[in-house]
Amino acid sequence: MAITVQSVQPKSLAASYGIKAGDTLLSINGQAVRDFLDLEFLASDYELLMQLETSSGESREVLIQRESGRALGIEPEPYIHRNCKNSCIFCFIDQMPPKLRDTLYGKDDDYLFSFVFGNYITLTNLSEEDYKRIISQHISPLYISLHTTNPELRQQMMRSAKPVDAMPILKRLSKKGISFHLQIVCVPGYNDGEELVSSLGDLMRAKLNLLSIGVVPVGLTRFRERLTSLSPFTAETATSALATIEEARKQHSSTIIYPADEFFVLANQAIPEEEYYGDYPQLENGIGMLRLSMQNFRSKKRSLLKELRKKPNNYLMLCSVSAFALITQIASELNQRLESQSIRVQPIRNDFLGEHISVCGLITFSDIKSQLSVQPDEILILPSCIFNHNGETLDGADRLTVKSTWDNPMLLIDPFFEDWDYL
Repeated sequence: MAITVQSVQPKSLAASYGIKAGDTLLSINGQAVRDFLDLEFLASDYELLMQLETSSGESREVLIQRESGRALGIEPEPYIHRNCKNSCIFCFIDQMPPKLRDTLYGKDDDYLFSFVFGNYITLTNLSEEDYKRIISQHISPLYISLHTTNPELRQQMMRSAKPVDAMPILKRLSKKGISFHLQIVCVPGYNDGEELVSSLGDLMRAKLNLLSIGVVPVGLTRFRERLTSLSPFTAETATSALATIEEARKQHSSTIIYPADEFFVLANQAIPEEEYYGDYPQLENGIGMLRLSMQNFRSKKRSLLKELRKKPNNYLMLCSVSAFALITQIASELNQRLESQSIRVQPIRNDFLGEHISVCGLITFSDIKSQLSVQPDEILILPSCIFNHNGETLDGADRLTVKSTWDNPMLLIDPFFEDWDYL
């Protein structure tokens, strides 16, 4: 086990000791270096005895003394993550249409990515060596896709090549100080109702190191040919799920069980206040996003108004269906402070993926183009999350394409109102 050095930062410690790109780092202080996390973990010592092999096959031994404020400077080769080997009946990636970006079809199930990036793992591909490493290096917290504490039902839903009973694993790791954020993807007719009551009760009674439990509704696109027939949540079933979760919170005196925002939207119920969400432990899971957006908007409202007043135009603010009520309220508060300008709101229906997909990050260029109704004097306000880090929409339109499609200026606003800028 070893890693290849991809690059070395100039003037870093590694560069000073002659370590070069292409060298293979075999061990640090006698311990094998398997990946980027081992490098970070082992290189935290004051004195580093490194065993290396150069690109020409020469063995080297380097003793490095760490210096305060000076980086080691080794950039390892890209990490190849473990892929998911399950076949979950609700897998969102299996419901994606073909011919989109390659990255949209990746299925990682890697405990290092869980620790570093907050990706959810299933525990179905871990070896005894993996458990020992998690414990010895205290790789915590981990984000776990649990779905149910019923092992038979979990296997029915996940269809794993290596089924495991998750609860004994969680108990074992808890005893060693590892903590968890858990996810329950709730599927009507499977793990909702009494099964959800049972799972939440099991988790609360097990004395695990739980940091949060997120309950999210299954996401169903229109691309489900030859997949298991599943039902979406309705206003009625969403109301029932919220009641189940609230009863569990009360019964177990727990504030760490959180329903996704989508349940409140479907049930036409008010989003809870800020204190309900604590430190927003599952924000990326769609839990508390609407509340945090409103809180941040109100703290930035004065600055945003100043930006809007720079131009004499009116504004058209686009949003997802699920955020329509929130954005309408925000527009109303802004309109009360604007004198000669006004903001109107248009939700964009997700025809690309289907009517049951209603979140902002999955709005496509094609849906905006087909549904947009903008006046010549209006500035478009778009949620910046419709673009990925490469500046592309879900259906592959780049920023230049979006900008050149309309003559109207476009203002991109972060969904949490943390920043904004013109496209």
